[in-house]
Amino acid sequence: MTRNVVLICLDTVRKDYFDDYAPRLQDMASVSFEQCRAASAWSTPSHASIMTGTLPHQHGIHTHNRDFSGLSRSETFLAEIPDHTALGASANVYASSTFGFDAVFDRYSDIAPHRRFPDGMDMEKFIQDRKEAGARRFLEFFREALRHDHTLESLGNGVLFKANDLFRRAPVPKLLDDGASIVSSEGVSMVESIEEPVFLFTNFMDAHGPVHHVLGYDRDLHSAPNDWTSFAFDDWEINTEGVSADHERDLRYHRELYGAAIDYLDRTVASFVTEIQRNTDRETTFIVTADHGENLAYPEDEELFGHTSSLTESLLHVPCYLINPPTGYEAAETQYVSHLELGDLIVGLANGETPDVFRERVPAELIGIGVGGAPRDPEEHRYWDRMLRCTYDGETKYVWDSLGGSREYEIDHDRPCWQRRVADDVVVPSWARSFFDVEITAYKERARASETDRDEDVDATVERRLEELGYR
Repeated sequence: MTRNVVLICLDTVRKDYFDDYAPRLQDMASVSFEQCRAASAWSTPSHASIMTGTLPHQHGIHTHNRDFSGLSRSETFLAEIPDHTALGASANVYASSTFGFDAVFDRYSDIAPHRRFPDGMDMEKFIQDRKEAGARRFLEFFREALRHDHTLESLGNGVLFKANDLFRRAPVPKLLDDGASIVSSEGVSMVESIEEPVFLFTNFMDAHGPVHHVLGYDRDLHSAPNDWTSFAFDDWEINTEGVSADHERDLRYHRELYGAAIDYLDRTVASFVTEIQRNTDRETTFIVTADHGENLAYPEDEELFGHTSSLTESLLHVPCYLINPPTGYEAAETQYVSHLELGDLIVGLANGETPDVFRERVPAELIGIGVGGAPRDPEEHRYWDRMLRCTYDGETKYVWDSLGGSREYEIDHDRPCWQRRVADDVVVPSWARSFFDVEITAYKERARASETDRDEDVDATVERRLEELGYR
């Protein structure tokens, strides 16, 4: 009998921190793919690779083209499960209707942290569209809420938006989470309202920077003041100049809050899984993974911060756990599994099977800088915007770039997110290059020359959300 499948993407969650801070989901899971690797280092290309099973240079959705609208359902794994209604709920603006990600789904919900009741008014959009201020703005909001089809939800959005804005400026915890609670409730609501079988995609953004203390976080897990956020320091200062003593306190706060965010996700998503199981008639299998991880300026991260311009283990080694799968896998599978195989995994699970998705060698790729504002100096920008490729074979990893650099790393399958540089300027084996259809420098030049930027077309509400996430 066919199964429901739920893909849970914990955005920006690296494998080692997940293993330390998400015990509930691990306890619920019966299978772990211990050596899962993302196909790219940030959301847009990674999500496209998950959906298509192809590398960024093959699907063409990456730094120089962030638009999913040209992607058809027939190019995704959804075409292989036509009897499943495809649903999605995402708090990631790059995996939203703004950039065309919704087009391959039957029903999709864009989640904004400030909009706790999705059926009600969007308060940010309301504010952006109005010139009134103070009491006049409040009266206009009240009138529009009364005219709205979902008056109570609209009023609730207004009250919570204002309260969160006031709390954000005070030395107290941030009132609202970054969308996890809404993604959860929206996902459950979608599944309840649709005839099974279903495939549900969810993206949870709470571990994505900027991090800050939220009312629901466990205060015992971090020492950051309530009014501290990771906007307190400059990522690029660390990336270009290295870690100094001046960064130690802020890095400690950030790492601790990152762990606290994963703990919060663990609690929230575990409840979400339970609720989905309670509200479905068919067997439902859950895949818990991340689109990529995060550099936290550790030595094994090469003292890099964020998820841009690198292919470190902290970015590529991600959790991948199965909750309630069909029998057939070992509890801990130790061979490589790439996100390029997630589509085949989902299709197999949907049909009650456990497909062979294990590989001896796997690749990953980053076309350019990805996210955030790089240094303005042309030469520095050229370096940080270089294209990167990597391949794995056993505990050896090769990384090379479009500027001619190449490195060999040692990794340790018993140490998640760890790597050690062995040599520079190495000869990359022909088998490693054979994963890629186009030579790296040629593709980078072609991609840059044909660049499209849908970011320029977004409205002020989306622009503000991108700024909140550090994409501006």
